[in-house]
Amino acid sequence: MSRDLILAALRTHQGEVSTPPSPPPAGAGEPDELVVGFTAVLGQVGGRYVERAVGSGLAEIVRSIYPDATRIVSAVEELPISTVTVTAESTAAELVEVQLAIVRGRFGVAENAAIWVDDAQLPHRALPFVAEHCVLILRPEDLVADMHVAYAVLAGNAYGWGAFISGPSKTADIEQSLVIGAQGPRTLLVVLDRTQ
Repeated sequence: MSRDLILAALRTHQGEVSTPPSPPPAGAGEPDELVVGFTAVLGQVGGRYVERAVGSGLAEIVRSIYPDATRIVSAVEELPISTVTVTAESTAAELVEVQLAIVRGRFGVAENAAIWVDDAQLPHRALPFVAEHCVLILRPEDLVADMHVAYAVLAGNAYGWGAFISGPSKTADIEQSLVIGAQGPRTLLVVLDRTQ
């Protein structure tokens, strides 16, 4: 069959053009509904969460869940518990030694439990991906309903680098057997910070 016949056949068998659905309005969803949706999906993707209420300390929460962590990098000003110094110039050998990375998320997405972090919040881009355990701190009021709203939020800001993080590292490529932590953190904890 010649090229012209193939192209002619393709032109005559075009499907109907459909319009994509309209994104929901920005901020759709009540704050409590967003928290419920976010935490449900977070559990499905292998993450955990705790809520920080007024009067509870971040350090106490983190130390109670990760009591054995000794090589800690905290990129959160109000949580100065770092035992390892990481900078943008840190080598892979230095980064691989980090047991626990603590980072503040800029905002979260309820539909997929993804949390946006960017270079303004990180001493090194690789930090939340190379640590054995990762803690992301997020205010419940910084949750949005879905990725449509998330990208609208991002469109209004200039970031040099950023990424969405959802759950610990996982893969099921080999014999469809789920492995947690094969290519990144073995655990992900989200602290929903209601104190600010």
